[in-house]
Amino acid sequence: MKKILKNIRFKLLFWLGIFLGAIFSIFGFVLINSLQNSYHQSIESILTMAIKDLVYEYDDEHFKHGINGVKNEFGIETLYVQIIKISNGTTAILERSSDLKSHSLDYKEIDIKSFKKDEIYFFTQQNSALTDANIKVAAAILDDSDSEMIIVQCAMPYDVYSAHIKNTVLMLLIGLPLLMMMMLIATNIIISKSLMQTKIVLNEVKNIEVDHFSFNIQKTHVAQEIDELIETFNNLIRKIQQSYKRVREFGHNASHELKTPLTIIKGEVDVGLRKERSVEEYKNILKIVQSEALHLQDTIEKILFLSNTDENIIKDSFTAISMDTIVGEVVEEKRLLAKNKNICIELLGLEDVRISGNATFLKIVISNLLENAIKYSHTDTKIEVSLTKDRLVIKDFGLGIPQNEIEHVFDRFYRVDKVRSNASGSGLGLSIIKTILDIHNFKISIQSVENQYTAVTITFHT
Repeated sequence: MKKILKNIRFKLLFWLGIFLGAIFSIFGFVLINSLQNSYHQSIESILTMAIKDLVYEYDDEHFKHGINGVKNEFGIETLYVQIIKISNGTTAILERSSDLKSHSLDYKEIDIKSFKKDEIYFFTQQNSALTDANIKVAAAILDDSDSEMIIVQCAMPYDVYSAHIKNTVLMLLIGLPLLMMMMLIATNIIISKSLMQTKIVLNEVKNIEVDHFSFNIQKTHVAQEIDELIETFNNLIRKIQQSYKRVREFGHNASHELKTPLTIIKGEVDVGLRKERSVEEYKNILKIVQSEALHLQDTIEKILFLSNTDENIIKDSFTAISMDTIVGEVVEEKRLLAKNKNICIELLGLEDVRISGNATFLKIVISNLLENAIKYSHTDTKIEVSLTKDRLVIKDFGLGIPQNEIEHVFDRFYRVDKVRSNASGSGLGLSIIKTILDIHNFKISIQSVENQYTAVTITFHT
């Protein structure tokens, strides 16, 4: 794990370094290019203003005075000015500034024919006699007649990599790598801290025990994403632990419920084999064995139902069903069973109710509830059944349920003590009912008073 985390940190820093290097390189290129363009434009702007002044103030007698005035006005240290005359195909230099000394600006490469009055043209020249740098030249027409043309050239040394740009490049070459190094170091610290917290979380996960029900991974408070992942994982762990707890309790209870009838069957068989018995005694033993076998079969079937119930498969089988039809059918089926205890089933209301669900499973629910009502009702009483648009109520007048035990009646294998002593059962009927109703998103509630009545209400969500 330590090696994996180290590789993750190295890869993150490697790709971050490449990303930052690319970003800083692009930034440096754009910045230097912008400075060069700005410098280039500033040189052209100065030459433009200088040549306009010279064109405006030019006269033969005060030419040199005009050049000095322009230099002083714009704060130009070195300004090359040259006036040439083109006549009958020949070119002659009329005037030149003191900065040129005995040298001159190149004019042979200038395309005079393309010149227009009041236009300024720019050129870049090299003249090692004047300066090692390039020279930026601006040229314009001073006078243009039929026989001759007078042109003024105004120039300045032009260093593409000026001192200012060179200093900026040097700062970028030193500053950007330092900044990138600082960012990588800071990122490394943050990543190391985050990965350390991740390692702690992984170590905690390794120590998870399914039967340790109070286990909870602590949040790192370093990264929100990691904390959200931990919270999701904690919720998953809680659900798994709760499921394991239910399965363990279910296994304990199931083993008890299955052991009891098997013990009874074994005991009765041992009694029958111990010595010769009469036919009547053997019949009684077989009746007991048959009864316990049926009880065992019923319990196993219910356990299998609860274990194998697939909510999605049941929901896929939902169709539009008539609840009043199902209730009516079940009531008619249970009337004979109720008659054996002289109990009357009264239909107080049977409205037309259409819902979405599985008819077979809902019939199991109503059948189980009516059987319970009959089983735990007093003899010579009645059972009231009422179906409305939003609920089904089944009320019996019998043993009732203690208030402190109502909340447990839907637990698997749970049976109320008083009821257990008076009637047989596996304690799985209401658990199955609750499972089916939960799949249908129906609610079930019980109101009861001991030795008076029990009312079971199923609320629909239509």
